[in-house]
Amino acid sequence: MATDFIKIEERKDGMYIVIDKSDKSVEVSRKDVLTVIEGSGLKNVDFNVVSDLLKSDEAIVTGKISEENLRPPVDESVTFEASRDKMSAIVKFSPPQNDGALLTEEMLLEKIAGFGIKFGIDEDTVKGLTEKGADKDYSDTFVIAKGKSPVSGTDGTVVYNYDITGKKNQPKILGDGTVDYKEINYFSSVQAGEVLAYRINPTDGETGADVFGDAIAAKPGKPAPKLTKGKNTIISDDEMELISEAAGQLVISGKSMSISPLLEIPGNVDFSTGNIDFAGSVIISGAVLSGFSVEAQGNIEIKGIVEAATIRATGSINLYGGIMGRSKGRVESGCNVFTKFAQNATIISKGNLTTNALLHSEIIVDGAVVLEGDNCFIAGGTVTAGEEVRAKTIGSHMGTRTEIKVGGNMELAARYEEMKAAYVTAKQQFNQLNESYENVVQNEDVANMDAKRKALLVQLLQNRNMLRDRAVKMEEEMTEIAETLKRTTGKVVAEKVIHSGVSVTIGSAYKYLYDDITISVLRSVNGVIKAEVFIE
Repeated sequence: MATDFIKIEERKDGMYIVIDKSDKSVEVSRKDVLTVIEGSGLKNVDFNVVSDLLKSDEAIVTGKISEENLRPPVDESVTFEASRDKMSAIVKFSPPQNDGALLTEEMLLEKIAGFGIKFGIDEDTVKGLTEKGADKDYSDTFVIAKGKSPVSGTDGTVVYNYDITGKKNQPKILGDGTVDYKEINYFSSVQAGEVLAYRINPTDGETGADVFGDAIAAKPGKPAPKLTKGKNTIISDDEMELISEAAGQLVISGKSMSISPLLEIPGNVDFSTGNIDFAGSVIISGAVLSGFSVEAQGNIEIKGIVEAATIRATGSINLYGGIMGRSKGRVESGCNVFTKFAQNATIISKGNLTTNALLHSEIIVDGAVVLEGDNCFIAGGTVTAGEEVRAKTIGSHMGTRTEIKVGGNMELAARYEEMKAAYVTAKQQFNQLNESYENVVQNEDVANMDAKRKALLVQLLQNRNMLRDRAVKMEEEMTEIAETLKRTTGKVVAEKVIHSGVSVTIGSAYKYLYDDITISVLRSVNGVIKAEVFIE
């Protein structure tokens, strides 16, 4: 371009124009010169000098065209541009000229606002660019603001409080890193009113905004799938919870959950099932192996033999195969117990116990112990019943130690035994304190004792008297209980024989048999055990 061969130079005495006409292929016109002068911002230009220079034949001509010695200053300026989606805005700076002013942070923010940018302004970038001043890169562009993309809402979900995949049915890992293969969560037991699953509502998401402050709507999440109602379950009024309507076993089919009040184990309770703890009733077709436990809030039926295991039920317990306890087997029932036999086992029942044979077992029942069937014998161990013990044979001809206790009121009988033990302890303590007190009184000059020694003696006397009063109250309560127990209607029935070596306690009365007694009913009459002839 011809204007490239024209320059304005600032000199001490004014402004000069230099025109290079050495390239004959370029013709510099008056218009070209006027364009350069106009772009320089000069005023009061002597255009006669310009005309003379253009007429000169010299290759390079120079002339003073103005008395001004400075060109006007041009301030730093900016231009903005927003992206097509309006989610970002960039700024480009033009440098100042002729000592023009730099933009301040406040001025730049005003220009940004003037462009309409309202959201996502990067104030740190604004501050950094203005602080750099003329050192910034004027050939580059800078992101001055960013919009915020909307965040889509999360979909609603269904949360299951129990594993519906079956993957969690694994042995329990103990704190020391070992594995308890008896605790493998073979099935899930639930209580009535328990929340089995619940829905979580979707979220609306977060609204976004572009750099001009215009809102961008978020996509809301999808609603959670509806809960499926199974047997013995209900769905809450707000359709947000699936609740068990009865206690029992959780049965899962796909994503449907039902409750069965009966748990049936087709085989043994062993390492394949782990321990059983169920909220309803349990039927076990096989055996319960040693070391395992079965607990139920309903009834328990076990068709195979029970080994050295623990069986507990709120309801009744039926052991069709009997229990071979090996001195570790234990059965506890909140109602009645039936077992084919019990050997070296402990049975505790709030109701009655019915069985065919008891061998070397610890039996405690609130009701009656009744032996039925062919053998009907009790040999060894201790049998305690609240109402009655009935068998064909009690003890053995070998003199096996066998204890039979009928308490009438079991709680009262237990209280009597507890009180008797406490009374013995209190009497021993009283005797010790009384002996210590008597030794001091007899061997020391009590009148001339120092204050500390007297205080100890007074404390000794108070403790002795307190124990004496306590023992007196115990005697009174024990006498009252004994009188009540004497009136017990409990009895021991032997349809064939009670062998020698058997001890019988009925209420507070006690009798050790040195000889066999045949076909007898033993009762407590005024605190004395008497035998009557058994009549069917």
